[in-house]
Amino acid sequence: MEHGFTDLVNIGQLQDLMDCFSRAYSISCTVFDPLNETILFLSKDHSIPCIDENNELDCSICHCPSIRESSLSFFSRKEKMRDGKDKSKCEIGSRFLNTKYQLYKCRHDLEHAVFPFVFEGEHLASVIMGPFLSESNVSCEIPAHDIPVISHSEIENMVNRSEKFLDLLVNAGMLNLKLMGYKSLLISNEKELSRSREKVSSLDRMKKELISIFSHELRTPLSIIKGYNELLYDGILGTVCSEQTDALDKSLLSINRLERIVDSLQYIDVSHHESHIYDFLPLNLSDVVETTLVHSTRAMKEKKLKVHTDFPDNMPVIHGDGKKLFHALSYLLDNAIKFSPRGSTISISARKEDDRVCLCIRDNGVGIPEDKLPYIFEAFYQGDSPLTRTQSGIGLGLNICQRIIHCHNGNIRVESRKNEGSAFHIDLPLIAPEDRLIYQAE
Repeated sequence: MEHGFTDLVNIGQLQDLMDCFSRAYSISCTVFDPLNETILFLSKDHSIPCIDENNELDCSICHCPSIRESSLSFFSRKEKMRDGKDKSKCEIGSRFLNTKYQLYKCRHDLEHAVFPFVFEGEHLASVIMGPFLSESNVSCEIPAHDIPVISHSEIENMVNRSEKFLDLLVNAGMLNLKLMGYKSLLISNEKELSRSREKVSSLDRMKKELISIFSHELRTPLSIIKGYNELLYDGILGTVCSEQTDALDKSLLSINRLERIVDSLQYIDVSHHESHIYDFLPLNLSDVVETTLVHSTRAMKEKKLKVHTDFPDNMPVIHGDGKKLFHALSYLLDNAIKFSPRGSTISISARKEDDRVCLCIRDNGVGIPEDKLPYIFEAFYQGDSPLTRTQSGIGLGLNICQRIIHCHNGNIRVESRKNEGSAFHIDLPLIAPEDRLIYQAE
């Protein structure tokens, strides 16, 4: 064992327990540390049992030596053998390790019980009990002291109980040492975790800077390419034939898709609330829907899709960021276009319910399997394998849409069945009357 008795046991607890034990049995107890050769506990109002030069125990009352043999040599940590070598503490008193206790008598026939406390094969402490009088010797002459009369069965009971006391204290000490080791390990792990957080934070900053630079560097040439393609498509740079017009139309459609992907990059950051600034203003949701439809005209024209809209005449005003909501609705409309069969109809409707406006985008496409519905709003989630996927996309659209809607204190949900199409429902809070008055005053 790596630790001694005093390393494991709380001396204050030891003294309290043994003091209660001594008072309960009206007997003097002494706990001796053989490793450091020190007294760890001594009952109150009793003298210290001492070992004389002949290695014999003195009675704490009459101070008469016990039987004259070197019976208490296990108190010493080491003793010299005949060849001059030291005998280790594990060998000393080895005949006691398999014995509960030893009884010794002084000249007045007063008995003393001594037992070694052994834990995990190591002799950690020695306990001395006495003096006391055996029931078989009550007629002997004794000094005028209150000497308890105790049977051997009671001695056995006292030894067992004190051994349990010490065992509990040592086990508690072992647990405390383990706890301290765990605390030290925890502190070490926390420091390592802190260093890892700093590295992650640094990598996160690098990622944001890279995404920002990448988005900017892509958006600039895309805008130039799109501008020249539109000039060619509109015939401003010269007349183009129908085949060229079709080619330019498909080119502009692909450019729009690239622009959508570049716009998605800014939403990759998980801390959406912190990294995106929203400009909330009074907004008519039908205007955002019309803008979205205009930007998706080419994609719908390519698949010959129709759009059916159903809005109330007096569309209620919401409090929102028009640009962010345009992005959200664009992702939903892109999904509807992507998965709708050629020549089908996409329906967009809105209605007022209490203090909220509810928008629904419905398609007649392939639908979503029921087991995939709980995951469709997760970032980068796509139902098909990357190797077998027939539709393009990076799996961010619905996640971005959900985050934008949540930032507007809104909700989004989906109803879908396989091969029966999907319906995405959005509800957003209406602008409060007091807020409308403030905006009108401004």
